Amino acid sequence: MTNVKYVLLSKHDTSENDFEHQSQSVFEKILAFVTQKQFARILTFCAVISTLPLLHTRFYYDKTKHFYETTIQVEVEENNITTTESVLNVTNHNDISKYEYFIHTSQCRIPYVEPFGESVLKIFNPHKYKYTNCTKDEAFITSIYQLNARKYVLHMNMDAIERAVKPLNAIATDVRCCYRQIVRAGSGGSADLKYNLLNCVIFHQDFLVPKHIDYLITECYLGSNDKKPLQKDAFSFIQATKKTNSSESASESKVSGIRKPSVLLIGIDAVSRINLRRTMPQTFKYLQRNQWVELLGYNKIGDNTFPNLMALLTSYNLTMAEQKCLPKTVGGLNDPICNFIWNNFKQFGYKTAYAEDTSSMSTFNYKKKGFKRPPTDYYLRPLTLAIEKVLKVTKKAGLSYCVGRKHYGEYIYDYALQFVNAYPEEPLFGLFWTNSFSHNAFDIEATMDVKVLEYLEKLKTDGVLERSIVIFLADHGIRWGPLLKLKSGFLEERLPMFFLSLPPWYQKQHPDFVKILQINQKRLTTPYDIYATMKHILEVAQPEKVFSILNGTTRGISIFREIPENRTCNDAGIPEHWCTCVPYEIVPTSDAVVKHVTLLVLMEINQYLVNKNISDKCAELKLKTIVSVQMKMIKVPNESTYRISFEVNPEKARFQATVAFNIPTNTIKTDVEDISRLDSYAKTSNCIDLKEEKKYCVCKK
Repeated sequence: MTNVKYVLLSKHDTSENDFEHQSQSVFEKILAFVTQKQFARILTFCAVISTLPLLHTRFYYDKTKHFYETTIQVEVEENNITTTESVLNVTNHNDISKYEYFIHTSQCRIPYVEPFGESVLKIFNPHKYKYTNCTKDEAFITSIYQLNARKYVLHMNMDAIERAVKPLNAIATDVRCCYRQIVRAGSGGSADLKYNLLNCVIFHQDFLVPKHIDYLITECYLGSNDKKPLQKDAFSFIQATKKTNSSESASESKVSGIRKPSVLLIGIDAVSRINLRRTMPQTFKYLQRNQWVELLGYNKIGDNTFPNLMALLTSYNLTMAEQKCLPKTVGGLNDPICNFIWNNFKQFGYKTAYAEDTSSMSTFNYKKKGFKRPPTDYYLRPLTLAIEKVLKVTKKAGLSYCVGRKHYGEYIYDYALQFVNAYPEEPLFGLFWTNSFSHNAFDIEATMDVKVLEYLEKLKTDGVLERSIVIFLADHGIRWGPLLKLKSGFLEERLPMFFLSLPPWYQKQHPDFVKILQINQKRLTTPYDIYATMKHILEVAQPEKVFSILNGTTRGISIFREIPENRTCNDAGIPEHWCTCVPYEIVPTSDAVVKHVTLLVLMEINQYLVNKNISDKCAELKLKTIVSVQMKMIKVPNESTYRISFEVNPEKARFQATVAFNIPTNTIKTDVEDISRLDSYAKTSNCIDLKEEKKYCVCKK
């Protein structure tokens, strides 16, 4: 490949010599005039005034010259010539708003989106959203961890209890408290669905929690009244002496002596990198100030949470995940062939944990069988099942937002902090995921900005960032709602946030990783690459141990190895419909070919309903209107690729499809399950209980 660079000046630019010559000639004429006339002082003053515009113009030119420079890079390779344009070279890479693109490579240009554009502010007022506590009362019970003894104590806050019962003409000693142990109770197909809440056992001040208890609910009553508790609360425990499945527990390799970093994944469902800046500005500023690395080209590879997390945790795409893991079969997700990377971490001596809120829609349970056996050493699901039933629930956007005295997400974050603080000297792997304040609406997460920031700061003050590689990420952006109606909606859905924090000692130990990471920040990346990165971390920490790959291949490239500059979506494993790299041009919605192609897409969807044997319950979809159309600018002979957003009847359901139209054969190529549903379908598809199929089903009335 031959690269030739040219620098062209805007037609408004003028050379410095022209300015100097112009300024000089004006001064000479004025001085000659002054020597021949009276009122020299007045005329001299006028001359100075007349030259000010020229002086200002020259000064402005010097200051802004680089803004008018346009660099045209011409790439010549095997008779193919392409041009790429870069408007401004920016040295301050922390201020991404100065870029036209999130990333700009020879094969991938992802446009930068202004988070607070005029169209966004019509649907989002940042001053409207405030953090509020879930309760106004004081906590009666506090859980205290004694690190040296590795034990938990339930402490009764007698002053708070005294204040609470004083209006009832009672004193703190009139209050009795008990706990109910939560136990995972199901088996077979219900193993991940059932729990037992044991009888309430009275406890007293500074009660030592027995080692066999992983979670419990406390209830405090006044006197002999056992029907209406004064307060309920829920607690989880990381019992450090609990027998785990990890093969060895060493903070460093016994052979090489290399220190092992903990690896923690903290995920928030449906948050794009654009929306993080918009709805959680304090969290974003914290990440920037503390040098968290952001992957600017991180692109989702599938529609919803399951395919994106499976790619990250197993390296499988959706098809392979369904074939190998059999998520709708009891025990399928526990089968070693499912290749979850937390099993590899166990083999390398790590303690493991997994916690996710909103039990009905958890990644591995929504329309799936879940785990027959706990997948990790520490598993929070029994607690989430219990608190949703036993404690008071307040909802926002249809999801449990406050559960008991805390925001639902806080149970997940508290569990994460318990996990890392219970094992300060041992390597850990943990996945901590929240859905409750982000999945159903793009703006609710704004109410949790200060709380998420609080937990991230706690990771720093507790020293967790000193010993752990921490990844703060999402699976995708919001998948429906008003945000997707904007011009930036296509990118909002496909570009999840991704931030990475490396411990200082790890950076010193691997300076090459740091340099490569700076390069890969601006390269196209996917969840497959994060699986490869975690594999890389283990192999580097314990090179004498073999990392077993059960599927025979690993998709993705570690972000600690340079990702090719010319990487395409196809190279990265990103299907066409989810690819944000390639530019499209607008096509009129009235175009006859476009209407024909849209009708062909509808035929495919309706046939899909027939093939899935649900057409008796789901209505036939009929085109109402074509909302917008774009055509791929990179042409293939005899083929045009369209991105079409359209609305159908009944129920004005909205879809977006990426479809390749073969002109000679008059046929289309598209994967129905990659077609996006842009509006919420929870209420219109409840006649069937199939996850993927629900997107395309509008129930008959």
